[in-house]
Amino acid sequence: MSRSRSATASLAVAAALAAVAFIARGGNIVDRTALAELALIAAGAALVCAAVAVGPRGPLRGGPALAAFGALALVTLLSESWSIAPDATQLEAGRTLAYLATFAGAIALGRLQRGEAAAVARGVLLAAVAVCGYGLAARVWPASFDELAFTGRIGQPFDYWNALAGMGALGLVPALWLGARRTGSALATALAFPATGMLLATVLITQSRGALLAAAVAVAIWLVAVPLRLRSLVVLAAGVAGAAPVSAWAVSQDAFTLGLQDLSAREAVAGEFGLLLAALVAGLTAAGAVYVAVGARWQPPEGLRVRAGAAAIAVAIAIPLAGLGAVAASERGLTGTVSDRWSELTSDTAAPPTGGGRIGSVASERASYWRQALDVFAEDRLAGQGAGAFELARLAHRTDGGVARRAHGFGPQTLADLGLLGGAAALALLIAWLVAASRATGIGPRRWWRPPAAPLPPWSDERTALTALALAAVAYGVQGAADWTWFVPGLTASALLAAGFVAGHGPPRRTGVVAEPAAIPVAGGPRLALCAATVAVAALFAWTVWQPVPAARDADDAFGLLADGDATGALALAADARRADPDSPEALYAIAAAYRALDRDRSALATLRIAAAERPRDPEPWRQIAALELEELGRPAAALTAAQEALARDPYSRVAAELRDRAAAAAAAAAASG
Repeated sequence: MSRSRSATASLAVAAALAAVAFIARGGNIVDRTALAELALIAAGAALVCAAVAVGPRGPLRGGPALAAFGALALVTLLSESWSIAPDATQLEAGRTLAYLATFAGAIALGRLQRGEAAAVARGVLLAAVAVCGYGLAARVWPASFDELAFTGRIGQPFDYWNALAGMGALGLVPALWLGARRTGSALATALAFPATGMLLATVLITQSRGALLAAAVAVAIWLVAVPLRLRSLVVLAAGVAGAAPVSAWAVSQDAFTLGLQDLSAREAVAGEFGLLLAALVAGLTAAGAVYVAVGARWQPPEGLRVRAGAAAIAVAIAIPLAGLGAVAASERGLTGTVSDRWSELTSDTAAPPTGGGRIGSVASERASYWRQALDVFAEDRLAGQGAGAFELARLAHRTDGGVARRAHGFGPQTLADLGLLGGAAALALLIAWLVAASRATGIGPRRWWRPPAAPLPPWSDERTALTALALAAVAYGVQGAADWTWFVPGLTASALLAAGFVAGHGPPRRTGVVAEPAAIPVAGGPRLALCAATVAVAALFAWTVWQPVPAARDADDAFGLLADGDATGALALAADARRADPDSPEALYAIAAAYRALDRDRSALATLRIAAAERPRDPEPWRQIAALELEELGRPAAALTAAQEALARDPYSRVAAELRDRAAAAAAAAAASG
């Protein structure tokens, strides 16, 4: 592929991934997320059709991983039949099918563009820089980008700081690859320096410990496995030097650490933050230019490279040893400190500090979420409660009034939602992908006990680019083990593209083996039939994704009409939503609200009882029944019973507890007066 075509391919990849990120945002708005998922399905189907119709013949690399992903999607789909929250399961089924299509399309792309890993790596990096740059810019112009921020930690465009940090961690190794590679344009090498600084600053300013760990793991593997260590260390050191002062300043400001800061507080520090970012970009760009100029005129001799490498290894070993020594010499000692940190990590009540101290703390609320997920898993170890049902199932197991939609970890979430069936499929996917990635990169334990059938190819630009893409996926996986990044389409699609391309690419060519230009095969009957089947499957995926959208829109619009005083129109629209999606509880709540506005309280009560019967684990219908009985029908005894039903399903519901107390007081007053 020519340089211009390669650059065009990189821009196309970056534009597609960035579009998904900005359209879907945090993945919580049904119609926006559905549009992004439809785009992923269409792109995946197009790539698969292209690979089937005109792609090269040969074994399907990445096939076992794709089959395992298909098994995970199948379990997700089937779980709607036993889910305690069918509406949530329907959304997760569409999400998983979109991800499956993305992974399949990435495998097809690896097959179609074998030898073009560099273009894909640049595209993934460009997307990460674009998203992280947007997140940083949102705090330079908060009135334009971030006016509704409820937390000080940066998180746009995902509305979630850890997801933005995940994008920074995912792009870090591709940035090191771009700056350390021995080939390529001088401009790209120089720009890798500010890209690295921006990605590091994003991870640090978000104070995301999971993303920081993910970045550290990916970078450590890169430095150990790929013989570009000194070059990579130069790029990394420059990025750290540029990002550290900006990040240290930001985490010392309340506007970047404390929640519920008004717009004026964020605007007060926006100018200074913008100047620091500009200095970061300008300084690192200049450093990159100097690095390129020096490298063009001088190459360090072999002896100097060996000594520098030894020094780097010595420093890398000395840092943790020094840390262990300092801990051992502390008042608590090594074992006491480890015990304290473990207690802090597993505590349900320990809260991390704000500001820069958060990075060094291991306290979080995740231990509570993981415990709740395991409690939900214990209810049905084989099949779970249904995809996406954790939010509802956890209510019976929480020990405080905290709110959480996700289990903050792919493993606990999968076990709670899909049980051992989903867990086994996810584990098979992980193992199959690791095997495929090991074959593609030549990195893995296989060569430790059995030499490869053919000599490994040298560390060409293709192989290093494949390794960078594989480690981008590894960074995503490490963070996803302790966070709910799976539910953020922009971040997950970027990781799936990297992972699928590596799996579908296969081992890079060895030096000296020149591939003959392959003639494009004619799309014969069997290939056309496979293309037609692919289109049909994609259409089924798209239908699954889109099915809940009209009902969600109608239910939202019905509540809007109620706010405008049009109860009759709201009732008609809510009824349409119910017909479009019989699993939607929001449609029933809209119908009940419309009946109440029309003074048809008994019809509203009957509707809410239908919701309670359809969702026996959900406290919300009972909360609404209690309010209706107390406020409209004047039956405090019935309201008290309904409130107690709600509390039986969610013992820490403040709304239900308030309704219970009000109903008990009203019932007592009625008994005293009667």
